[in-house]
Amino acid sequence: MTLTRESLLLIGICIADLASTLLLLQAGVAREGNPLMSYYLRHGIGVFVMVKLSLVFFPIFIAEWCKQYKPKFVRFMLRATIAAYLGAYLLVFLGVNNFWRASEGEPIYLPPPPAPMCK
Repeated sequence: MTLTRESLLLIGICIADLASTLLLLQAGVAREGNPLMSYYLRHGIGVFVMVKLSLVFFPIFIAEWCKQYKPKFVRFMLRATIAAYLGAYLLVFLGVNNFWRASEGEPIYLPPPPAPMCK
């Protein structure tokens, strides 16, 4: 059984997500945005990695097995999954890590205050 390009791309995205999550968590500049994965992270890095990889490889195994019966449907669903994964990752990463607002609750890009007028 050979893997489709979509499956390989999805595996690559998930591995990059896992690696970046671990690096950013270790650096203390981000936190896990997925409540389910956050739960497993509290049980240790090993449990977190095992669950993450299981949630990646098991569905891909099923999709690859199903492609012998419905190859066009599987390819479409894998492409939709890639788009959804990237979109959700971006939204959760930006939202959880406060890239849309400053720590005081103000927008990030505020104009500078007006300069005082000289008399």
